[in-house]
Amino acid sequence: MSQGAIHDLGYQRYTGARRDAGTRWRVIMRHQIAMAWKTWWRFKAWVGMAMLIAFIAGAVMYIMSNRMFHGMGRMGDAVLLIRDVALPQSIAWFCRAAFICSLTLNATIIAGDVQSGAFTFYFARSTRPRDYVIGKLAGLGVLMAILTLVGPLLLAGLRLGLCESLSDVIDHLVLLPKAALVGALATCAYAAVPLGFSALADSRRTALALWAAYYLVGGTIAIMIGGISHTGWIAALDLPSAVEGVAGKLFDVPVLGGRLTHVTLTQGIVSLAVQIVVAIAIVASSVGKAQKSGVGGAT
Repeated sequence: MSQGAIHDLGYQRYTGARRDAGTRWRVIMRHQIAMAWKTWWRFKAWVGMAMLIAFIAGAVMYIMSNRMFHGMGRMGDAVLLIRDVALPQSIAWFCRAAFICSLTLNATIIAGDVQSGAFTFYFARSTRPRDYVIGKLAGLGVLMAILTLVGPLLLAGLRLGLCESLSDVIDHLVLLPKAALVGALATCAYAAVPLGFSALADSRRTALALWAAYYLVGGTIAIMIGGISHTGWIAALDLPSAVEGVAGKLFDVPVLGGRLTHVTLTQGIVSLAVQIVVAIAIVASSVGKAQKSGVGGAT
């Protein structure tokens, strides 16, 4: 008499590649980018806005190449070629695109994960807090770089193309690292600071309101107080003023988008660095607390 045998046909041993735990942040980064790209209003629309800004600035740089720009600096009148002014002037508009994008993306990420209970899923699958923080920051950094770094680099390349001689090209090669520095600072600021505000609240609406109030109301107050007291350190608390102050000093342009000209290079860089570090510290602390109170948290 034959005996029956029971076979578990639903189970199959995993035979795929086994990745190191240190690469988990890449999965979170790719997921963040994919989620941002899903609907047009989260990121695609602002990419279009950044492309339009770059196109207009490039057209002005090319068509009005030899025309003069008259601006008022701290030392008096300044006269520059428009092709030398178009790039730093465009920084203000790239910052606007990044801010609008932050309202639809960065400022609600962590608050949204808390509200939806996503942290339970993350930490139940042995995701460490630092994997989450690095992955989110890296994903947002890639997205913000498309808005604030690619455009200035393209415009810097166009400016080199308008040079009339090889020696002129060599003299203006420094524009590339300058554009890269300004774009990188703006990328880090607009990726990290809104994310920090998203970690301050458990509600998306509250986090969004806090970020908008800090950027619009707080920034305006900082500009007013800085203008009255002629204190660049206070004015530099406004993110776009800090970025444009750095751009103005790097490119030797006195007037940038109506912002204060007395924000020095040091003040702009220090202000941005401090705000970025504080924002990352807030995110790390919030995610660490969520991991400790979650289900199945990793060590």
